[in-house]
Amino acid sequence: MNQETGRLVPYLAEMFRFQAWISLGKIANPMSQKVERNLDAAREAIDLLSELETKTQGNLSDDESTMLQGVLTDLRLNFVEEQKRPAVEETSADAKAETEAETEEKVEADAQPAEASETNPS
Repeated sequence: MNQETGRLVPYLAEMFRFQAWISLGKIANPMSQKVERNLDAAREAIDLLSELETKTQGNLSDDESTMLQGVLTDLRLNFVEEQKRPAVEETSADAKAETEAETEEKVEADAQPAEASETNPS
């Protein structure tokens, strides 16, 4: 394996690890600057790394194989941890939407009697 090829596996592993960390909500998305949790996307990144490990088995150096196994172990443990955690952001977003809807309904209800008194002078 030449030097150029020897850098591809660690590069791919880091690329998918970074994407998985973003999807697990462990680091902020560099595009949105927000912490976003998407376990389906995290699972996809982990599955792709697992497929890379399977397809390259026997063709990696000991260091590359150890590095790839370490990345996969770390991501899998963090994935299981995140699955156990409640989706706080989703719950917060749902609660915020409900509060906004309730506020809007209250404003509309409060506005109706005022409009009725303006159209029906006593």
